[in-house]
Formats: sequence, structure tokens, C-alpha cells
Amino acid sequence: MLRLTLHQMRSSAGRLVAAGIAIMLGTAFVAASLLATATIERTTYNSVSSAYADADLIVAAEGGGLTDADLTAIADAEGVSAVHTMAMVGGQASGANRSEYVTLGAAAPDPTLESAEVAEGQAPTAPGQIAVTDALADRVQVGIGDELAVTVDYWLSDPDSPDGDTGESRTETLQVVGLLDEPDAFLFNRASALVHTDDLTELLALSWGGDPPHYELSLALTDGADLEQVRNAVAGSVSADVQVRTVEEQAARTTAEMAGSDQIMTVLLLAFATVALAVAALVITNTFQVLIAQRTRTLALLRCVGASKSQVRRSVLLEAAILGTLASVAGIALGSALVAAGLAVLSTLELEVPIEAGLTLTPAVIIAPLVTGLVVTILAALVPARMATRVAPLAALHPTEGRASASAGRARAVLTGLLLAGGFGLLALAVVVARSAPSDSSDTTLILGLAIGLLGGIVSLVGLLVGSVFVVPRLIRLVGRLVGRGIAGKIAIANSVRNPRRTASTASALLIGVALVTMMSTAAMSARETLTSELDALFPVDLSVAAGDSLSDAQISAVESADGVSETVLLSSRDVDVTNAGGMPTSLTVAAVDQGDLAQVVREPAAAQPEPGTLVVPTDMAAWQDISDGDQLTLTPYGSDGETSLEVTARVTSLDGMVALLDPDTFAELGEAAPASMLWARLADGTDERDTVRTVQSTLTDLSETVDGAAPPQISGAAVERAAYAQVVDTLLAIVVGLLGVSVVIALVGVANTLSLSVIERRRESAMLRALGLTKGQLRGMLAVEGVLIAGAGALIGAVAGLLYGWAGSTVMLSSLAEVPLMVPWRDLALVGVVALVAGLLASVLPARSAVRTSPVAALGVE
Repeated sequence: MLRLTLHQMRSSAGRLVAAGIAIMLGTAFVAASLLATATIERTTYNSVSSAYADADLIVAAEGGGLTDADLTAIADAEGVSAVHTMAMVGGQASGANRSEYVTLGAAAPDPTLESAEVAEGQAPTAPGQIAVTDALADRVQVGIGDELAVTVDYWLSDPDSPDGDTGESRTETLQVVGLLDEPDAFLFNRASALVHTDDLTELLALSWGGDPPHYELSLALTDGADLEQVRNAVAGSVSADVQVRTVEEQAARTTAEMAGSDQIMTVLLLAFATVALAVAALVITNTFQVLIAQRTRTLALLRCVGASKSQVRRSVLLEAAILGTLASVAGIALGSALVAAGLAVLSTLELEVPIEAGLTLTPAVIIAPLVTGLVVTILAALVPARMATRVAPLAALHPTEGRASASAGRARAVLTGLLLAGGFGLLALAVVVARSAPSDSSDTTLILGLAIGLLGGIVSLVGLLVGSVFVVPRLIRLVGRLVGRGIAGKIAIANSVRNPRRTASTASALLIGVALVTMMSTAAMSARETLTSELDALFPVDLSVAAGDSLSDAQISAVESADGVSETVLLSSRDVDVTNAGGMPTSLTVAAVDQGDLAQVVREPAAAQPEPGTLVVPTDMAAWQDISDGDQLTLTPYGSDGETSLEVTARVTSLDGMVALLDPDTFAELGEAAPASMLWARLADGTDERDTVRTVQSTLTDLSETVDGAAPPQISGAAVERAAYAQVVDTLLAIVVGLLGVSVVIALVGVANTLSLSVIERRRESAMLRALGLTKGQLRGMLAVEGVLIAGAGALIGAVAGLLYGWAGSTVMLSSLAEVPLMVPWRDLALVGVVALVAGLLASVLPARSAVRTSPVAALGVE
């Protein structure tokens, strides 16, 4: 039977190509997913381990931090030559005219512990020295030998202060002795500037108000020291919750902790691979069913000469196993080639995270796709194999021309109704659960709604697949009345529904892909609209520019004339003392419009429109100052004798920032006019928010050089926050649609395969039509209409199902945030429809070419 099977495969090679392509794409998807995950893990591991340089041991305090006394005890342990703390402190670095926030770390006492690379000069070796990254040096305009002022803010206890403490700052003037290369792995960048250990210890003590904690140390051992003995000695000198690990162990642990997000991506990719393989399984099943139908005479003759049912079944399954193995190997090669090409391109780009061009081939990358493709192919061939055993020996005497299949039974109709009713009922229940849950409900409600919705989606999708044998033929007949007016069209309609099960199976493959693409497009559009409205409420101000004293005319003009800025409003601000109804004093900053229309600038006017006698308090400020909506507050100008006071009512809104708003008339009652120190701007829709904010920041930094050394104004851009969220949604949508597009491609291969096999099966019928006067063009048109009808039916059903799934999913996921609008992605639907119809048309080209190349006389010949 092996030789016979191989002979049949060689004779049917053209028919097996489509099924092979389908399984190849699915296994390529699996291989690429696993390779991408391995690359991410390796990149993460290299990035983590690079932060420890050539250290021998890592001391990690997973409970409370280590003290300076612990550092001394560790340094005194036998075999330890150097100890490097990886603690950091934030501060303001100021050059002659520019300043920037920096993260300060300690220069390693031993070169083997230093992860930073010195581009020029040297690392600090004595107190009073600092080394900064070359990019930071360029921004604050300092070089080797220049002085850099570093300011660290801290708090001191002050019984006379309303808050019980008072803010202080300390400035140290340090000499720049070195420039550092910008680190590649930004996720593990320990510091943007290095100072001497003594300077860092002093700054840490100020920042922490005492003995600062150290959560991670790197150790260098003396030459010849036994690593395990030193590890035990260090572990014995500290508390039990402190772990002593090698660099490999620590990097592996950190990588595993961070790989949670990577595993989520892996699961997502493999989920799409599963969809692709499911669609491929439909194509494979359909292919083998038609092959069995074409081999009816051959199988019957085998039965006549003594072949048993089990031998016939094994022959079909062996053919499927060979096909699955060959296609899976090709899929692994294709997936590896795609990932290798992607890595080669990424390695040439200037990315913040270095990506190696080499592939990380593991046994799982080879075995998993191979086994998956083989198992899916064999499972898909089980039903056709069963069909092959039912071929009676007398069938060898029958002609091989295809016949219409029997209609679906009543049991299938009942099952379809139950599945559809139950599935969509569960989806409706999930929506009701999500919408009825309060906004502050626990995650349990969300998980329950998701579980119900997921179950409903699976059940209803199975119902659609089972019931497609009823819907697809009727839909083709209905649509065919509009397009099939000619002879060729009428024949195409009849041929399309001649074998309802095969047609439904082909359309179902496309149905799955289109449904998932539509679902993600619908959900993403609804999510984007929901998030946009929520972000407009949370971040109503696109761009805020605030100066300590006042904004100059040049600074105001620079913001107003920046590309992308559409509207601006100028505000005056002042500090006030506040006393609530309970007599608790505090202080805050209040502002009022000095020039411009606030309603034209903020994206949520209701959140930032103060009424007379009302103080609009941002949410974060209200939480920080313990202010509730409706509180009666007394405002007194900061530093005044208390003679001027103002009674206002607090209104807590979703406004961001730490500045409360008053209307201009109420603000004027606090005393003499305050300078205009704040400027809010709204960016034009469609502009690149990041570029606009960076341009404004760069322009204002350049202007600060001409303002007597004054620090540039503080810039905050809520537009950047909103753009980041929108970018995440758009990126995920693009990835998802791209991945699901693979399943659509596989489904379209199935359409072409069905048409090709249909041409072979109706060879004598087509010849008879040609003999009766049907032209080659009409024959091509007949197959084109057939392909378009099958693809269109699958696309239409998939689009409707995808809309329902997308609406239900977005409602369940986002109802806890806000009211979810039910959006229809008309552009995406039109694109999917056009692609499906054009692809169905293109799928008929090769089958039509085969049909018209066979002469009527040859086709009518009896074998």
C-alpha cells in the first residue's frame, strides 16, 4: 500500500498543493511565534545581564533594603574584593544655561563591575566628580572639565509647617570628568550620570532622610576565591530574606519575571496560529473529500482485488501523514526564514534595545510545529478516510462524474438552532452582566463576563460552521438572482450549490478569517472611541507650559506659533493657603484665565470651566490635599497677613495636573494681578503630538539661554499620554489584523482548490457544455461567478458575525470604564469585502485555464 499511496500522491500532486500550502502557512505561523518568543527572551536576558557587567555575585534584598552597615559586612566577607551598590537618586543637573532631570548612580569601585561604557575621559574616582552620557552633555551644553550643578530635593520635619514638613534642596557643584555612551538597553539603564560612591551615599541619605536602603549589589571576588564559599559567607552576614545569586541566576530570574508580558504575546500569537491551522484543517478536509470522490473507481478496484477497509483507511491516513510532514517542514523553513529576515532588518536599525540577527533554534521550535502540522493534517483526513472505506467494489463500474450530494439532515438543523440560540444568548448575557456591574466592581465580575462571552462566542461560531450547509447555498441562490442572469451565471449558481457540504466547508474557512478580522476591527474602533472620550476627560489639556515666575513674550509667541498648535490660553497663577470647613490648613496653586478662551483649548470644557465662587480642583490634587467635592474652602494669598480671604466651593473634576482653577472675577478678589505664568495649548487634530511637544520643548530650551540663565519653563504634554494610548491600540490592531490575514489567505487558497477540483470533477460536463455551444469566455465567466459567489457568501456571513462579536467583546471589556459606542468599521468592511471578491475572482483563473485548455472531444472520451 505504501507504493500505491506514493503513486497516488504523485498523480495527485497538483491537487495536494493547496492543502500543503494551507498547512505550511499554519506551521510557519507556529514556528515564527516560537522563534519570536525565544528572541525576545534572549534579548531580555542579554539586557538584564549587561547591567551587571562582569560581576561574580549579585545580592538582592527582596524584603527590606540593605543598610550601609550591611554593605560593610558584605565587603568584609572573605573572598570579596569589591562591592557596588546599584541604588539611584533623582536630581536636577544644570549647566550654564540649561537644566535637565537626571538619574544619579555610583561609579563602580572595580572596573569589572562597571556596566557603563566611557566614551571620553574617565569615570569618577574621587568626590566632586561626575560622568554624564554624551547625549545629556549635549543637551545641557557641558563638556569635560566643565562644572555641573546637581540639585536634589528632600523633605525635613517642620512642626510649624501646615503639612508637618517642609521642602528643602541641596545643590552640589561637580566637575565633569567623563562622557558615557548611551546605553542600548533602555529598560535596564541604571543611571544617566555617575558620581563617586561617597557623593551618592550623601545624596541618598538626604533623599531618604536617614540611612538609605540598598536593594541590589554586585560583587567582585578576589582571584582564586571559591564562588560557593563566598556565596555562603555573604549569605551568612545578612538576613534570611536577602538572596545571593550568580549573574546567570539573577538574569534568568529577572527574565522569567519580565517574560510574563512576552508569554502573553506568545499565547496571542499561538492563538492566531490555532485559527490559521483550524482554517487549514477545513481546506485539508475538503481537499481529501474531493480526492476520495475522484478516486472512487480506483478505490473500488482495490476492494475488488482484495484490499480491506483498514488498508484503504491506512492508505488515506498515510497520504495525509506524508503531506503533513512535508508541509510542516516547509512551514518551519518558511517561518524561520521570515523571522531571520525580520531580525536582519531590525539589527540594522538604531533601536534602543539591541536585537541580534541570529536565530534562537531550540528543540521546541522544530518539534512543536512539526507535530502540530502532522496531527492537524491527520485529524483533518479522518472523515475522508472513513468515506474511502465506504466505497463499494461495484462502484468501479460507475462513471466518475461528480454527483450532487444529499441534503443536510434534520438533526443537523436542530443542532444548528440550539448552538446559535445558546451561543448568542450567552453573548447577550455577558453584555448584560458587564453593563449591570457598577464601575467600581471587582475583577471577578469582569472575568465572569469574559468567561460567559468567550463561551458564547465559541458555541455560536460552532453553530455557524455546522449550519453553514443550510445558509451558504441559500445565500448563493439569493445573491445569484442579482448577478446570474446569463447562461453562464445560471450554470455557476447551480454548480455552486450542487454539493452544499463542500461549498459550505470552503465558505466556512473564509468565514472564520473574515469574522475574526471584522471582530477585531469593530472592537478596536469601539475601544478607540471609548478611550478617546475617557482620555479627553482625564487629560483635557494637550500641552501645558508653566514658568516659576512669568512667561516672556518670546516664550508665549514660540508656543503659539509652533506647528500643530491650534488654540492657546494664557493663565495667571498664585499660591494660596487653604482652610477647609474642619479648620485643616494646606496650600495649593490656583490659576485663572488671563487671555484666551478656555472652552476652545480644553477637550472636556465641563471639567475645566469654573463658575463664580467655585474652585475647580483636579482629581489628583483633591486626593493629595484631602479635598472632596462640595467642600467649603477659605483661600488666603500665600504669605499675606490674612486680611484678604475668599470663600469658595470645591468642585472636583477629571482635570489633570496640580493647579486649581478660579474664574477671573473670583481670582481678582485675592489681590493685585498676578503675572501670566501658565500657557495651555490645544493641538490640531491629526498632528503628530510627540513631534509638536518636542519642538516646543527644544524651542523653549534655546530661548532660556537669553533669559539671564533662568531655567526653561516646565512642559507637560497630556497629548503625548493620549497619543501613547492611541498608538498602542492602533499597533495592536495592525498586528492582529495582519496575523488574522494569514487565515484569510489560507481560506482563499481553499477557494481556489475547491474550484480546481470542481473543474476536474465536472470535466465531462464542461466538455458537453462546450460541445453545445458554450464559449471559452462563458466557461471562464461561469467559474469566475462561482468563485465570487462562494467567497462572497463566506465574507458576508463572517462580516455579520464579526460585527456581533466585536460589539459584544468591546462592551464586556470596556463597560466598566464608560459607555461603549457600537461602531461599524465601514472602511474595513468594504476593504474585506473587496479583497474577498477579488480573491474569489483570482482563484478562478487557474481552474478556468485548465477547463478551457481541454478539448471537448478529449473530455467526452470514456476511460
